[in-house]
Amino acid sequence: MLRRFRERGCVHCLARDAGIFQATGYRYLHEGIDVLADQAPDLYEVLARCRQENMTHVVLDGTLIESGRLAGVRENGNDLWFSQKHKAFGGNIQFLPAPDGTPLWVSDVEPGSAPAITAARIHVLPALYKAAADGLPTLADKGYIGAGIGILIPVRRPKGRSE
Repeated sequence: MLRRFRERGCVHCLARDAGIFQATGYRYLHEGIDVLADQAPDLYEVLARCRQENMTHVVLDGTLIESGRLAGVRENGNDLWFSQKHKAFGGNIQFLPAPDGTPLWVSDVEPGSAPAITAARIHVLPALYKAAADGLPTLADKGYIGAGIGILIPVRRPKGRSE
């Protein structure tokens, strides 16, 4: 499993090299990922550590992790895992890096059709409100307009003004 992460090798090739079936290789890969995920700190632990280390802020961002087509339909009939913004299938994750860009925490996945602000409301905003109240603000991009107190976004210029 570690070879998969280090070398980015295909699971088929890794299974072949280990003398196991491809399906067994995938099972081992997923079991290994689960073991690593169980050791990851939760969001509240991460934010407490950030305060202990006197970080000035954290950053909130989201991204679409593209994947093959997934099954699922929204109420309006559109594909649940298709992102109109990215014109691709995948899952929306939220993540918090430190001010220097070091990854600190990653959320569970939401369908690609979910906007960043929606995924953030589900997974991260309540903890960030508490952190902001304790003196740890969050910087975010314009996709998080309306996120709430303590989530700092760029100031938008009024229409027609270039200054």
